[in-house]
Amino acid sequence: MVKVLVIGAGALGQVFGVRLAAGGAKVGYLVRPGRESWGGGSLYRLRRGRAPVHERLEPYEVMSEARDEHWDMVWLCVDSTALRGTWTAALRAATGAATVVTIGQDPGDLSTLAEVWPREQIVQVIPALLAYQAPLGGEVPGPGVAYWVPPGSAMGVAGERAPQVVAALRAGGLRARPVTRAGAAELTAARMIPYIAALEISGWRLPLKGARLRAAGAAAREAVAVVSAQHGRRALASVPSWAVGPALRVLPWLLPFDLRRYLEAHFTKVRAQTRLMLAGWIAEGEARTLPVGALSALRRALPA
Repeated sequence: MVKVLVIGAGALGQVFGVRLAAGGAKVGYLVRPGRESWGGGSLYRLRRGRAPVHERLEPYEVMSEARDEHWDMVWLCVDSTALRGTWTAALRAATGAATVVTIGQDPGDLSTLAEVWPREQIVQVIPALLAYQAPLGGEVPGPGVAYWVPPGSAMGVAGERAPQVVAALRAGGLRARPVTRAGAAELTAARMIPYIAALEISGWRLPLKGARLRAAGAAAREAVAVVSAQHGRRALASVPSWAVGPALRVLPWLLPFDLRRYLEAHFTKVRAQTRLMLAGWIAEGEARTLPVGALSALRRALPA
């Protein structure tokens, strides 16, 4: 039986935990001190036009300090700012040769983790789902974590040990595929986060339009160019602003949850990560003499 330690019991940490457990894994959690009595909770898999599917997460153990024992995988389900903490060294000492799975998409995440773990132990997963603390409205019958997996989507998994992680995700009912091109996760963030920053500046009002939409599109093009250069790839295309505007008008009618409230709740919680990403692209772009004017203007417009 695969033994998994999940770091962080937030929405994504709970979703990955319940799905890995459904695939036969033995799942424990490392939580903040004071939360050791947490015993899991309810999750709701959302379906458009149909009632959500209730699932129950029951960790086999919950701890606030990693114990020196065998783990097959350690899932880092925390935002990029948390990965900069000193706690990772103690975690590595306790978990040894376990495969380290990160969902981080900041350009500096992998290099930060590689200072603690050998690079061959690290696997990067691009989450192809949305999860949040529910309810936002009346979409689920009670408190818990709601999540939605877009039809046809698949998790991208990169790293030498990707096959192990792909197998665990598939066993739990999540589609997953190996990714071999460098920078896939970081490019996903570069295409999306400038638009998220613009939405925060606009007070989370949908849809984005006019000058603010165009400014976000220009910043996304700069971020994608920076990440492409980092990974030795030709400059790839960003999502054009003329496509994002109409999409933000249509999406709220297609999703089984309140998109505006989700974006505000989730990205307000991780707003430090948004600022970290913008600062990272700006610094890397300046070091490579790439244009970062639109990114810099977007960063200045965000509240401190």
